[in-house]
Amino acid sequence: MKTRDKILQTALNLFNTYGVPNVTLRRIASEMFISQGNLNYHFKHREDIIEALYFQLLEVFNEEKGKLDTEEINFQFVLDSTRAGMEALFRYRFLMIDFNQNMRENPKLHEHFKQLEEVRRTTYLHSFDLAIKSGVMRAPAFEGEYDGLNERIRVFSDYWIASAEVYGEPVETTVDKYHNLLVEMFFPYFTKDSQREFLLKRL
Repeated sequence: MKTRDKILQTALNLFNTYGVPNVTLRRIASEMFISQGNLNYHFKHREDIIEALYFQLLEVFNEEKGKLDTEEINFQFVLDSTRAGMEALFRYRFLMIDFNQNMRENPKLHEHFKQLEEVRRTTYLHSFDLAIKSGVMRAPAFEGEYDGLNERIRVFSDYWIASAEVYGEPVETTVDKYHNLLVEMFFPYFTKDSQREFLLKRL
C-alpha cells in the first residue's frame, strides 16, 4: 500500500474512532510511525485528508448508481442496493457522526456533500422509477409522493449514524438494525407481491 493510501486508511480509522476534532495531523503521523513532514508531503491540512476520504465515498455511490442500468431490478436488488449504500456510509461514519459540525467548520466539504446528496437523490428517484416499472413498487398515489419518500430517506440517511452513536448501538449490528428500519420505510410503497416477499424474509 502506498504511503498516501496508508495515511487515508489510518486517518479514516482514527476519525471513526475518536471523531475529527480529536485527530490532528500529528496524531495520524504518530499512529503510522512517520514524521509529520512526511505526512505533510501528501496532505498539508487535515481538511485535505477529509476531502480525499469524501471522494472515496462518492466513488462508491457512483458505482452503486451505475448498477441501476446494468442489473435486473427486483426485490433483492432493492435490499442489496440500499444496504450497500448504508455500509459505505458506515465505513466513512466520521462524516455523519459529527455531521452538523463537519458541515459548519468545513465549507468546502459542505459544498461537496451537497453534490453527494444530489447523487443520492437522483439515484433514489431513478431506482423508484425502475422499481415501479419492474413491479417491485407501486405507482404513486398522488403527484410528488415519491419525492416525499426521497426527502424522508435523506433525513434518515443524514442522521441514522449519529443516532446509533448517541445511543451506543453495537458497531457489529448497527447497519443491520438501521437497514431494516429503512426497508420498513419502503413497505407501504411495495406492491403486494413485494410485501409478501418482505414478510417471508422476516420469518
